Amino acid sequence: MATPLNVAVIGTGMGRYHMKEFVETPNVKLVAVCDLNRAEAEHFAREYGAERVVTDYRELWQIPGLDAVSIAIPNYLHAPVTIEALEHGLHVLCEKPMATSLEEAQRMVQAAEKAGKRLMIGMSQRFRPQSLAFRGMVERGELGEIYYARSSWIRRRGMPVIHFAPGGSMGRGSWFVSRERAGAGALFDIGVHMFDLTWWLMGNPKPVAVSANSFRNLCNAEFERRGIVCDVDELTSALVRFENGVTAFFDVSWVAHQKDEMNVRIFGTQAGFEVYPPTIYREPHWGELHTDTVEIKLVEEGLNPRRHFVECIRDPEKPMIASGQECLNVMAVLDAVRRSAEAGHEVAVNL
Repeated sequence: MATPLNVAVIGTGMGRYHMKEFVETPNVKLVAVCDLNRAEAEHFAREYGAERVVTDYRELWQIPGLDAVSIAIPNYLHAPVTIEALEHGLHVLCEKPMATSLEEAQRMVQAAEKAGKRLMIGMSQRFRPQSLAFRGMVERGELGEIYYARSSWIRRRGMPVIHFAPGGSMGRGSWFVSRERAGAGALFDIGVHMFDLTWWLMGNPKPVAVSANSFRNLCNAEFERRGIVCDVDELTSALVRFENGVTAFFDVSWVAHQKDEMNVRIFGTQAGFEVYPPTIYREPHWGELHTDTVEIKLVEEGLNPRRHFVECIRDPEKPMIASGQECLNVMAVLDAVRRSAEAGHEVAVNL
């Protein structure tokens, strides 16, 4: 049997799901949990069998035999903690968004290359069974030429701080609505998922320009009543242009007077599909329209971001889904969306 891979998780919000997937992965040992809330860290350490609890992530660097860390903390800490972990010889899985700026993300990739360690970003939507199945169709050319995509994630009531429990796994902490600490609002929280999945299912075309708008209209009075400064978007929409005239549109909102919605639609010359529910639209012969609800077959039993991260550490040659290098494209588009919304016109993607 191979030597167990020793991992630590920093952050107990979304990090609790990281812990669960790590301990369910064969031959992996969760050795430490880190969070400023020691009581919560101790709770999850007991639940998942971690031997150590720390409140200062720097203490993790001193743990003998530690191989990797999983980072699930506020966005503004992603880059500095990732870079420090890499400099201490650890592989890193970092939650999305990669960082609060494109420049920070670039430094993360440079640090990984210098350290010779693997850096993965937690683009979890890619690992859903239907996402993996549809990606396979795209790679096999079954859609023909992909020319357009449209995606949306609209929450009727899903505003961080206001609509989520303080001790839950999502939307907790005023940092979510701070431009300085979060980078952006709905755009960096759920927009990153929508654009990333759309772009990945399109086959990763090269983005060249973005035209975007952002809004913050519905929760201003409530934040003022609570004494919390909210200076991020609650809704953002963007049109992304790629090479060869291919385009994609996405919009995301934390709160809206609309029904809840989440979907990705990919348009091809031979077929198209939507992800939720998984459905394929095609025309095998002219005039014969077929609409098929797809029964998704697992590409790989039990595949999830943490298991994939571990496999990529054990096999340095294994192609990584959502590597830091690949996800620079996503950060470049998010950066362009933010700049376009502020400028009020289309901007180029800086790659």
